[in-house]
Amino acid sequence: MSRFLVVFLTFILVSNAYGKTAKSTVVLLSIDGFAYNYLETYQPKNIISFGKSGVGAKLLPVYPSKTFPNHLSIITGVYPDNHGIIHNKFYNPTLRKKYTLGAGAKNSAWLTAQPFWSLAEQNDIRAAVYFWPESQAIGQGRLPTFNIPYNKTSTSKAHFDQIIDWLKLPNKQAPQFVISYFSSVDDAGHKFGLGSPELAEAVANIDLQFGNFIERLKNEIPQNVNVILLSDHGMVQMDQSKKIALSSVFTKATMKLIAEKSVIVAQSSTQLYVYFDREKLTKHQQDRITQELTSKQSIDNLYRVYQSNHYPQYWKLDKTQAITPDLVIEAMPSASFINSNYKSKNVATHGYDPLNQQALAAIFFAAGPDIIKGKSVHSFENIHIVPLMAQLMGLEQPNNIDGKNSVLAPIIKVK
Repeated sequence: MSRFLVVFLTFILVSNAYGKTAKSTVVLLSIDGFAYNYLETYQPKNIISFGKSGVGAKLLPVYPSKTFPNHLSIITGVYPDNHGIIHNKFYNPTLRKKYTLGAGAKNSAWLTAQPFWSLAEQNDIRAAVYFWPESQAIGQGRLPTFNIPYNKTSTSKAHFDQIIDWLKLPNKQAPQFVISYFSSVDDAGHKFGLGSPELAEAVANIDLQFGNFIERLKNEIPQNVNVILLSDHGMVQMDQSKKIALSSVFTKATMKLIAEKSVIVAQSSTQLYVYFDREKLTKHQQDRITQELTSKQSIDNLYRVYQSNHYPQYWKLDKTQAITPDLVIEAMPSASFINSNYKSKNVATHGYDPLNQQALAAIFFAAGPDIIKGKSVHSFENIHIVPLMAQLMGLEQPNNIDGKNSVLAPIIKVK
């Protein structure tokens, strides 16, 4: 081999390696339950300042406006019926099990789409996770190199400190894709309600910690870092006079079928997902139950009954999938479902159909060396976050996702 060729190949290898290590790091942060209208109500100065240094927009939750379906849509780029986690509470007739939060860690059948951390790892980009729904899920490619699972005691400061420590690792060890999830604002909103001093304090605290984190990035981290700050949904104050008991929704005969598990109900405060066991119920029985439910919905006007072949198109619930319920009983905003096994002291909640519900809108901010400052962005669904991150990290957009490159490509600097 000629000396020229050796030098040329060496140059190519070094250039490729440099290009890879020089690519900007992406840090994705989610503040659970941080409503878009909190920006005006609480004026979090550090978050607002960060937005002015890059771009900001109103982020639209997917249906339902629950934590797990939305965080999985954010990290997979697909709607819930495609990633498999269609609610915080639902039933899988194939498995004959109700979903429990984090169940993907033990059974790969639950999560059916590839998280972005897996895509990064497959492209030799180290990923780090400090809390994220289903971050331990198996069966969809590689798990993150660094992965701290959820616990109730870790503070927001501990999250940010750990992210800084990860980014300070030597180049060959440091992650280039980092994500973290913060629950304090959501917790305060649920427990104390909108306008409460406790919620104001939670917003102020995360804003302070986020501001300190951005300063530490500037002063302590030499590599280029693009930061995406978002939330999954907002929050609606509950009307305590609009509690819906299951006994007022279902007849005594149907309640008996529920007890016998001929009818399976996955219940949250905002939806009842109803599944018929077709081995135990005839078509006539299913139709009778549906008719009874539909006839009762208008009595107090607190909920609506939807059949699987008439779900709103934007819900993206594929009726051909086993996990799709036969019926969805949807609470009207401020009303909520209760029963003897599902009691809650919450005074605010989310999960309602987010369409035209401004209180449920989430936040989106992005800033960094590859983000155009001050670019106008219209509101958009959170499935488009994955294409943005792929473009920022120089990765090809994953196949078969619902998110589109075109939505957020205009905010990226052209090099």
